[in-house]
Amino acid sequence: MALFQLDDSAYNQMLNLLNNQHFVERGGKQEDMLFLSEDWWLRDTAVIEIIFKREGMWEINLVFAHYRRPFQLIVRAISRYSSKDKAQLNAQYMRRLAAKDQRGTLKLDINDFNLCFS
Repeated sequence: MALFQLDDSAYNQMLNLLNNQHFVERGGKQEDMLFLSEDWWLRDTAVIEIIFKREGMWEINLVFAHYRRPFQLIVRAISRYSSKDKAQLNAQYMRRLAAKDQRGTLKLDINDFNLCFS
């Protein structure tokens, strides 16, 4: 396998661009990070558990998606289990605990995403 090589002119140009980046970039504004503090939408989220096998363990992820704006979502890895049955049982409990709507009436429909599979 051949090693990647970069000629001197390209390397110098890359260093020059990185050096100039310090002068052309500007700091972020306070409103750029508002999504961290504006978590009001989490009150109206449907919680979906996802269980999959990774590195020999069954991992549980919870997806929090706003039921009116399904593209507004957060995925969080919760825990891992050695048994699929344990993972499924704990995922159900975790979903019910995490859901603001304990009855599970907030639902998402795959058609809300306007996906094209062709």
